[in-house]
Amino acid sequence: MQPRPKVWIPTIIALFIASFLLGFAPIRRAQTGGFAVDSDFAFRFSTPLVSSDDERPAKQKEIVELLKKQKLDLDHVKLHGRDLLEVETIALDQHQADTDHDTITKVLREKYGALSDTELPGQEQRKQKPVAQWGPIAIYRPVPQLHLGLDLQGGAHVVLRCLPSAEMNYASPEDKPLIKSSQAPEPGNQAGEQASAYQPPHTAQTLKAAVLNVLESMGAKRSEVTIKVVGSNRLIVGTRPSSKAEADRQNQAVIAYLHKTYPGVKIEEGEPSVVLLEKDTADKVKYIIEQRLYALGEIREPIIQKQGQDRIIVEMPGVKDPQRVLDILKSTALLEFRLVPANYTPVSQDNYDEWKDESSGKIVSWDLVRAESSREFSGRDLLPNAKVQSGQTGDWVVAFELRPSKKDDFHEFTRQNVKRIMAIVLDEECMMAPVIRSAIPGAGIIEGNMTAQEAGDLRLLLNAGALPVPLEIVENRTVSATLGQDSIMKSLYAALIGVASVMIFMIAYYRLPGVLADLALLLYMALVIAVTAYSGVTLTLPGIAGVILSLGTAVDANVIIFERLKEEIWSGKTMRSAVSAGFDRAWTAILDANVTTLITAAVLYWLGTSLIKGFAVMLFIGIICHLFTAITVTRWLLTMVCEAKWAHSRRLYGVPEPDEDQAEQPQPA
Repeated sequence: MQPRPKVWIPTIIALFIASFLLGFAPIRRAQTGGFAVDSDFAFRFSTPLVSSDDERPAKQKEIVELLKKQKLDLDHVKLHGRDLLEVETIALDQHQADTDHDTITKVLREKYGALSDTELPGQEQRKQKPVAQWGPIAIYRPVPQLHLGLDLQGGAHVVLRCLPSAEMNYASPEDKPLIKSSQAPEPGNQAGEQASAYQPPHTAQTLKAAVLNVLESMGAKRSEVTIKVVGSNRLIVGTRPSSKAEADRQNQAVIAYLHKTYPGVKIEEGEPSVVLLEKDTADKVKYIIEQRLYALGEIREPIIQKQGQDRIIVEMPGVKDPQRVLDILKSTALLEFRLVPANYTPVSQDNYDEWKDESSGKIVSWDLVRAESSREFSGRDLLPNAKVQSGQTGDWVVAFELRPSKKDDFHEFTRQNVKRIMAIVLDEECMMAPVIRSAIPGAGIIEGNMTAQEAGDLRLLLNAGALPVPLEIVENRTVSATLGQDSIMKSLYAALIGVASVMIFMIAYYRLPGVLADLALLLYMALVIAVTAYSGVTLTLPGIAGVILSLGTAVDANVIIFERLKEEIWSGKTMRSAVSAGFDRAWTAILDANVTTLITAAVLYWLGTSLIKGFAVMLFIGIICHLFTAITVTRWLLTMVCEAKWAHSRRLYGVPEPDEDQAEQPQPA
């Protein structure tokens, strides 16, 4: 049932105002942004920074180095004259720009003394300042409040590949090393004379090359093999087997070579530690990456999708520190609690790379200690409730708690190994090596001289869980924010030109109904922006193409209705009856055309990639909005206008007036 005429105008005005306030947010909290981000700052110093123009390049370089220490993402720094400095940062939103401004101001004031904010010539109109402000609420120049995608605001596009892995560990007796000693035995040293009776055939380098040749003969790729010679008696080999059987064949081939090359040497044999790709491995990795990114909280609307059986595509719009995020993504986050052999103690409590072998007095590497230590518990035994806390010495630590099913085991393990060292290892790196003083009930902390950010990253890694397999970065592209802004402006110009062309055509061809259709088109644009902003849809460049395309289809319903309307007027119906009949008879054709387009958009969204999905979503939003404005709003406007006598002229609808004189002449029989 149509609303009464007296409420049509207030309803349409209310719709437009609500859409405008929601989509453009002229009234919002202070220091929030939209498309316009003001990150170009100018400062005037009370005392000149340089005494002559020749000193400006050196001073600019000095300021750049000073600001880079604050980890600011600088676009450019330029010294105008002797006391006017321009600094522009790459900020993704106005909040980040304001934070950059405060940091720059503080650093420059501490280094160079008093300064004040100013404007560069011609910059005054570019600044986005609130028109008025009442506490936290301010009135700004209206800008679209849209979430921009990777191709518009910049960011990182990463393709990760899941990798299988196998680790094989071999060791020989202490008196029969695998490699030649770098130190000659001391004269008269009986132990050295006895050891010299056995001469290993390889140095560390030649042993690695020989084992690599063995694995290549088994079909392994050189780039997929890692070989470590730890100390003089241990060999650690890593490969990427496609199956457990292949890992076993590689293991047996290396063992056979070692037995043949080192006669009489007893090699420590064992099953290789193998992690293979299962059918659901990529899904598990995708889930863990999602947990890590959302817990990070710095990336809005990341796009994560599986490609094939072993690849994950990650798009991170607006990421400020891509390398840090990449480190978090590819980190296996495999936490281990290892019981260190009793003869090893760390050389330093600040760095666990070197350990002392108390039995021989030698300094050995952490790799050797890790290879000889036993893994008792892992990160999978922890509850996902790790927290960041301040340690006793002021450093940041991460508190953890074991699962209920493992607490008793952990308590018993620590009770039986009092005064032994338990290394807490993350991705094969020793984070800390505390001595077990007493039985631990099932909770503890991880130290390691961490900053607040490092501790926070470790917390989210532990809570999100360890990756089931290692990851390899196959592709890593950084999209420039400048390119994104250029894309935005060109797309907006195209949209404006398209809207103007459609509006001019509608007025020129359909006259009064065309004017009303143009009013409905303005409401349509406001509705599209409001729905997009409110729903949180990420706007991409293909999405803008979908909006521009829907602009053309936004008036196709009006075209069908107006042509029907002209036919009804030509047949002699009253204006009100012609409007009603024109809409009713056009509805079937309009519904069929738009339903088929909606089905197409749904198929594109279901089968398409992330960019195609962006196009499909915006096309869907555009169709729904234009159906409402064309069928409802345009009908309200036409029905209301038809109540006025001046609107009864047929020429206002593109229909010529009948020839009244000819109409009065009698027609022949």
